[in-house]
Amino acid sequence: MPPLREVFFLKCVKNLIFCAICLCVFVSTAASADINLPKPLKSGGMGVFSAIENRASGTRGAFPAGAISDEELSTILWAAAGKNRNGDGWTVPTAGGLSPYAVVYVVMKDSAYLYDPEANKLIGVTNGNVINNVTNDNFVKKAPVVLVFVSSTDSLGAMGKLNEGNALAYNITGAMAQNAYLACESLKISARYMVSMNADGVNKVLKLKKGHIPVAILPLGKR
Repeated sequence: MPPLREVFFLKCVKNLIFCAICLCVFVSTAASADINLPKPLKSGGMGVFSAIENRASGTRGAFPAGAISDEELSTILWAAAGKNRNGDGWTVPTAGGLSPYAVVYVVMKDSAYLYDPEANKLIGVTNGNVINNVTNDNFVKKAPVVLVFVSSTDSLGAMGKLNEGNALAYNITGAMAQNAYLACESLKISARYMVSMNADGVNKVLKLKKGHIPVAILPLGKR
């Protein structure tokens, strides 16, 4: 039988290991810290007609995985969310000038955020190895950033009970994605609009509440 002091020491070590494991689990599921994004680019870059002509989805087999800067991400999100008319309304379909019925989440390798277009910031949702939960496509998992468009159907009010309400949320997502595509082309960033995703994983990672439905994802990668 080992000495009493040695037994006590072994118990202490086991307790410390257990606490460390618990701490890691807690950290992996805790919300990421908010990120204030730099101002988006609003001048320069490719002309809109050239961007329309050159815009194309990145290929699955050779999708780039180059890092995207905070300024580039800010510019893409500013374009996508549609709150980009200097306070004069939205560039995506809305009803009565209210906020659109879709929101944009940002998923990175180890964190997920909700984009706040009013403050131009990322609101931390969770961290950990989250990107593997939103998709089964390996090329998407290698992308540095994946945008997730989520229909906020509970904000549709009475329209949310009608097919027109759900269709509007999907139409808005399409407009947001097209804005993002044009900004990406100007920044030489590849994107690929996809409706195939792990919906259960997205709901879990983004902690979506009832009435919020993931519509599409848009992996991004610098060429």
